[in-house]
Amino acid sequence: IRIEKGTKLSEGLITTATKYGFDLRVTGVPSLFYLRLADDPSLRLHQEWIAECVKRGVFFTNHHNHFINAALSDEDIRETVEIADEAFAVLRERYPL
Repeated sequence: IRIEKGTKLSEGLITTATKYGFDLRVTGVPSLFYLRLADDPSLRLHQEWIAECVKRGVFFTNHHNHFINAALSDEDIRETVEIADEAFAVLRERYPL
């Protein structure tokens, strides 16, 4: 079940990043994944995105693996992707294409 939840979350995050023109890489097994914005060699953009997510209530870490809890609901995943969307929108506003 954690693999399924991790896959759903990862796919949602990648789709959202792509919507704003960002190349989000999600590596590792879906239940223990690592996030990285590939179009950010300085890692600053990635850190800003993480900070915007954290401000909105999603606890991602800047440079560490993430763990899926079996208690994570579909609603939690939906809310996480929505918050990531808001955070990517903020970044795109700050850094237009």
